[in-house]
Amino acid sequence: MKQQNFIKPFPAFNTFINVLMASGPILLPMSSAKVGYGYASISLSICCLISIIACDFIVEALYLADQIDKETDMMSRLNIQATHTVSDSTEEISSSQPLESKYAIQSQFEYGSMAKLFYGKWAEYFTVSIIVIYLYGAVVAKGVMVGNSLSSVFKGITLVEEYWFWIVIFFVLCGILSFKDVASIQIVQTIVALARYLTILAMLTGSIQQMAAAEEIQEMQWFNIDALPQMISTAIFAFLMHHSSPGMLRPVRPTSAIRKIIFISFIFGLLTFLFVCLTAIWAFPFKDLAAASFYNQLFNQGNLKWAYYIISFYMFLNIAALPVLTITIRKNLMKLVVPHLVPKDSLKITLPSAIFTLLIVVPCASLAVLLKDNIEIIVGLTGGVCGVFILLTIPAALVLQGRKKHAVKYEDNPYISKFQHPFWIWALIVLGCVFVPYNLYMQIKKIIDHYG
Repeated sequence: MKQQNFIKPFPAFNTFINVLMASGPILLPMSSAKVGYGYASISLSICCLISIIACDFIVEALYLADQIDKETDMMSRLNIQATHTVSDSTEEISSSQPLESKYAIQSQFEYGSMAKLFYGKWAEYFTVSIIVIYLYGAVVAKGVMVGNSLSSVFKGITLVEEYWFWIVIFFVLCGILSFKDVASIQIVQTIVALARYLTILAMLTGSIQQMAAAEEIQEMQWFNIDALPQMISTAIFAFLMHHSSPGMLRPVRPTSAIRKIIFISFIFGLLTFLFVCLTAIWAFPFKDLAAASFYNQLFNQGNLKWAYYIISFYMFLNIAALPVLTITIRKNLMKLVVPHLVPKDSLKITLPSAIFTLLIVVPCASLAVLLKDNIEIIVGLTGGVCGVFILLTIPAALVLQGRKKHAVKYEDNPYISKFQHPFWIWALIVLGCVFVPYNLYMQIKKIIDHYG
């Protein structure tokens, strides 16, 4: 029997950062320049606050689901012994594992399984559909960024200058590593996180070098409401890692560190995004930022080429985070289509799991090739529509129903949200009801204008 692998706070923080910082520094500077730094700062700050609240709700929902599940089917669950990975759903931890407190969660849930427990089968289908659509889009977007970045870096060199070459490499590795527990390999997560920090430092240093060479900072606009919808979609896309947070937070020990990890990670992400966007707007002319698809393209000039070569590899670092997304998609799809064929160990290679992995990797790679120059449409639809459900509506709805089914009275419970007042729940639900139709309308309008 395989024992549960608990994760200490620092490696858990690195894993959080690797998922959180997947694409924001590469995408946000251009959107910030278009919308104006005033709107960009407001959008990012609000999105950060909502992300913290939503993640806090997810932690409480995990606890409520565990309690309700034990209350309804305790005897049968006590007889189950199963393995657990960062992306596992509703799999049992051995009772021989040390429990930190009387409130320790014994079962692992994800969005779909919590929705089913709280609302019923229809909610599971709806929730899983939203997550799968979002994750397909997110994986495609990251593939597009990898292909564009690295094919440009090796321009003029046979084969490796080809866009499709990097798409194939990236998605083949993504598929293979989806059968490896990459998220729990602490040294891998730490090394990749350090590489991210160094790459972001290169962005900031390169921008400062550009400002120094120009002898004056560029003028910036502060508010441009016309570009606000795309900015909101990009901000949500940048902050959104809640689809994987149940599995990443569940094994953290001590449990008292969970909320510290959430708060520090999102604040670190916010400050990083704000500084990267600010230095970008100060360093490069608006017309250059508006014309660029990815931030690294701005450094492909003169004395900044050293930064260009470093930053262009930023997206390839997602090879440590993409397997988690692939596993999540695979498990959700299999649970809906062939639940009886889902292996207890999500990393075990079986014929059905291999087939479903191909059904993820091949379509994503194909779409990444077809949508090479349409990154804004991908981000807008996934982040602005599906992302709003995942970030706002679903966490709030889970906590709302979970609290009705299981009353919590213990003030010292480390899993109960600090945002106890119903206002926070309804605020997220109302915002979701506003943003989903608005963003959907704006994205459809943009697609019609683009192809019309």
